[in-house]
Amino acid sequence: MLKKLLDRKCLNIIGLNSGTSADGLDLAAVKINLVSKKPSIKFIAGKTVRYPHNLFRRLDDAINNRISSIDDLIGLDRELGAFYGTQTERFRRSLKDKKFNANLVASHGQTVRHLPGKIKIGNKKQSATLQLGHPESIAAATGLPLIADFRQADIARGGEGAPITSPAMHYLFADRREHRLLINIGGISNYFLFPGGGQIKKTQAADCGPGNSLMDIIARQYFKKNYDNNGQLASKGNISRRLLTILMADSFLKGKFGPSTGRERFGERFVEKILENAAKLRINKQDVLATTAELTASAVAHSIKNIIRRYRLDRVYLFGGGLKNRYLLKRLEENIPGIDFLSVKNLGYDPDYLEAICYAVLGAMTIHSLSSGTRQVTGALSNSIAGRIIQAY
Repeated sequence: MLKKLLDRKCLNIIGLNSGTSADGLDLAAVKINLVSKKPSIKFIAGKTVRYPHNLFRRLDDAINNRISSIDDLIGLDRELGAFYGTQTERFRRSLKDKKFNANLVASHGQTVRHLPGKIKIGNKKQSATLQLGHPESIAAATGLPLIADFRQADIARGGEGAPITSPAMHYLFADRREHRLLINIGGISNYFLFPGGGQIKKTQAADCGPGNSLMDIIARQYFKKNYDNNGQLASKGNISRRLLTILMADSFLKGKFGPSTGRERFGERFVEKILENAAKLRINKQDVLATTAELTASAVAHSIKNIIRRYRLDRVYLFGGGLKNRYLLKRLEENIPGIDFLSVKNLGYDPDYLEAICYAVLGAMTIHSLSSGTRQVTGALSNSIAGRIIQAY
């Protein structure tokens, strides 16, 4: 089966992604040809499946370091892989009406720990990352080869393993004539810059800071809601500039770290900091949420203002859950006046499935032994071929 894949120019791939928010699985069916003179990537269909409550709770425990034993972590890995496998097989069967016969699956898994520059090996600090979602279980359920563990090769070469989707994004959005800046507001926010000319070595990408992660946690703790729908709760509050100043003093937001971060920094512990300072300042619940939304908008603005100025941009393309938060978009417009914030749908791709599409593209790159070209983004000593291949029988 693998030999046949290596000989194919066009691949039908199902990409899987579970983002930093860890609320569900996105699946994307994509037709991909990266080895012809004119590479082509066509999105066929997508589906989102929410995690069952018990699985979500256990994932949340793992992400926030509340898991009780290694046995529980291993069990969660297997259970998540089985869930991915079942949902992927159901999705694969549903695609028959679209005459899409999948050749392989590409799964990012669920990140439960991301440690940029925090592991000491010998006398040198290095990075580490962990994604759950037992790849072999997905291959067993679907009968298809699978590509997984996209971050580890970059980590082994001294990089942070993030933002790992930048080469896939390059294939999707780089343009010979136009400079393009994209912002992903997921659990964590990050940007991707593709200067005109289409050269992958000129790509810039990095995390900005918090995205939806802090707002979601506060919405659950204060308002018993999974998230602030359309920013309706935050819009009723007032921004506390005193609290915002305290929060923006975080060392990552001051640029004292590398290109990536995660919920280890901008998660429950950071929310504790927000609530402790809010109590001291006697700020009400709506004002806390409004200020937290402003923190995300300010972090994004801080990261991209110089890029906008240097490349004289008049538009920025958005994707991720934050795209649906009207209040947050309003705050972005206030923080960066004169910029049109548009959905990546204007560039031809569904924003709800863009990251799943990216992992499908990375899977095709793995099969064709195409270098990730992420060295200048992640800080690795050299480029690598991302992903490992799990064969089906």
